[in-house]
Amino acid sequence: MKKIALFACFLAALNMANAQSKEAQDSATTEIIQLSKQWSEAIINRDSAALERILSPEYTLNGSLPRNIWINNTLHNIITDSLQVVGQQRISVYGDGAISEATWYWKASFGKQQINSEYLVNDIWKRNNGHWQVLIRMTRAAQTRN
Repeated sequence: MKKIALFACFLAALNMANAQSKEAQDSATTEIIQLSKQWSEAIINRDSAALERILSPEYTLNGSLPRNIWINNTLHNIITDSLQVVGQQRISVYGDGAISEATWYWKASFGKQQINSEYLVNDIWKRNNGHWQVLIRMTRAAQTRN
């Protein structure tokens, strides 16, 4: 009887740990989706304070374009009309790290160059001091719209 009670306590503790883990994953997923929307709005509105908050100090685009150059281009050289997720954004949470996968539609201009395309986007997020920040964005063109 003692073994059954001990086993029942173990199962209850395991169930609580899974529930807490599920709650933490759901909370992280919700926060990252909200931050992704805020990031898009910050790009469209050229909101430097929001970009500073959302991008980690180590942020790079495709592993090669540093944060300071990306922010400068976003604030001064690119005019974004639309930036939104097409379909569903998929988030996988791994403790203090997460991966976001989505197709994004981006309509913008960069000098005389017009951008009107869908991109496959993978964002790597990390939790810094209790807040999620994006560490790297990796993109590749999916298709061009006319």
